[in-house]
Amino acid sequence: MTQIISPVRAVRHYHVCDSSLGCLPESDPYVTNDLDDAVETLASLLADWGESNDTADGAHAADVAAAYLAPDQEASGKGYIALNRLGCGHEVCEIVGSRSFEIAVCDEHDCLRYCPDDRCRTVTPVTDPDPWCWCCGTRYVPWDACPWLD
Repeated sequence: MTQIISPVRAVRHYHVCDSSLGCLPESDPYVTNDLDDAVETLASLLADWGESNDTADGAHAADVAAAYLAPDQEASGKGYIALNRLGCGHEVCEIVGSRSFEIAVCDEHDCLRYCPDDRCRTVTPVTDPDPWCWCCGTRYVPWDACPWLD
């Protein structure tokens, strides 16, 4: 058994999804604990929807996606602002036509599985089909069986 030196209360992570305004998402949200991954996924959802809609809204969605992924962003770029908002615990939402694209900040334990090894502390979404930690090979456990999670 590993020695737990610093338990944590929650592992902040992000739910990325899109939906029609006023409706639930058509699929489960993408869950990640990486800020950059969350922003890139949001941009990908916008770009994919933009490509599949040959309308002014589709073109706007593609432009917004490009603004999130611009490699030479100044401190005022969409991606930079999104990273700062998420880092402070605020959600990010883009409305394009009748679609909502968003990243929600979450601290709930149930969304993730945890590597119980205190030296590793890798987390993965509950939807990850691999039951073994990609980092150390230990079997993932739910939050209530994780010794380093308070």
